[in-house]
Amino acid sequence: MTTRPYRQGIPEEILALSHERDLLRRKGQYDRADILKQQLEEAGYAVKDNPHGAHLVILPSILVDGTQYRTARQLPSLLNEPDLCTFSINILAQNGNEQARRCVESVLQFAGTTSLEIMLIDNSSQDGFDSWAERLHERDARVHVVSTTRKVGMAEAYNLGFQQSRGHYILLLDTNAELTGDIFTALEQVLSDPEVGLAGPRGLRTEDMRHFEETTEDEAEVIDGRCMAFPRALLKKAGLLDEGYRYPDFMDVDFSFAIRDAELNVLRVPDLPIIFHPASIYAGLSDAEHTRITKRNFYRYLSKWGDRDDLLLGEYDEDEEDEDDDEDEE
Repeated sequence: MTTRPYRQGIPEEILALSHERDLLRRKGQYDRADILKQQLEEAGYAVKDNPHGAHLVILPSILVDGTQYRTARQLPSLLNEPDLCTFSINILAQNGNEQARRCVESVLQFAGTTSLEIMLIDNSSQDGFDSWAERLHERDARVHVVSTTRKVGMAEAYNLGFQQSRGHYILLLDTNAELTGDIFTALEQVLSDPEVGLAGPRGLRTEDMRHFEETTEDEAEVIDGRCMAFPRALLKKAGLLDEGYRYPDFMDVDFSFAIRDAELNVLRVPDLPIIFHPASIYAGLSDAEHTRITKRNFYRYLSKWGDRDDLLLGEYDEDEEDEDDDEDEE
């Protein structure tokens, strides 16, 4: 028997359709049941099966500059569309109004002559950020607002912005970041190399795929997700962010190794004029809950990349080692 969601509001015809699907599943008619499940999802409802029957969850709607899409699935992807600018700066806000405004204003202040757009992703904020973002959009055509009617995971929220971006490069910028000068010229110069897939001011290295340390070398294995830039076209090769990451821990590590798996370099760009203020993404969560989330994300990353030692940076290439051996023999 189909059960109602915790929040009321599902029409009777949708409940009837879900009940019909329950009956089909009991009769073993799974192919027909899957057709009804698809119809339910297209109508905007996630189906969670349990022993007592399906539980329906209302999916969040997505608004892009005021245009509403019933579900994220109905949001058109613009990844195959031509570039309209050099950078698409994706900034995700979820109840961090002051920090997000400071970040956005610093981007606009130091944009200079850089051709850019700002994708403000409002993850169902309740602190007035949505109103401020809409007013900014009305004043500045470079600013676009992508908002969700219900909070979604961080990777899923960023992916909404990525799919609407039209810049040659995408810059993911944390709301706690503040520009103090032009970072775009240096990033564009590094990313113009076709062998570079990811760049940012803070790089990490690892020897065992499990422990990461900050590096001062130019080449890194991971770029800190608080500020990382990459060619938009690369998303068609490396894929979007893994939406299993509802919180940021190891999301940037996962994406960095997806870039390296595409046989592209990951480079640190030192001395960028940017500062990072203390993060508040876990405000309101207990230490135990934060630890649980971090472990879950770590094991998600590890299950995908933990045995990929071939993606690690060596001290030198094997070809260079062979050349050194030959010189010693001579």
